[in-house]
Amino acid sequence: MKIKVKKEGRPNVFIPEKDDLIKFIKDKKLKKIHNFIPSGFMVLGADHDVKSVLEDINRAERLAIFTDNSNMGHSLSLIYKNKLECYDIGKMKEDDLEISD
Repeated sequence: MKIKVKKEGRPNVFIPEKDDLIKFIKDKKLKKIHNFIPSGFMVLGADHDVKSVLEDINRAERLAIFTDNSNMGHSLSLIYKNKLECYDIGKMKEDDLEISD
């Protein structure tokens, strides 16, 4: 299963289709998903139930998939209510994506 994405403009950053992203995560059958929240000089992290992450994706105002390791290995970022959260859904490669312009 590939996630349908559009190029964001920066190298290795893609905007995913929410439905494809959700299906991709469900197909991985993950038990927990780790995240971190940048918070000034420190980073807060925790493990979340997959269901709560899917809810976060549904309410997100912006989403991004990273195909490099620049985000501490957390390949999914989302913003809702002006808050950035980064999730580890596994290392993503361009081979995992169906890229359109």
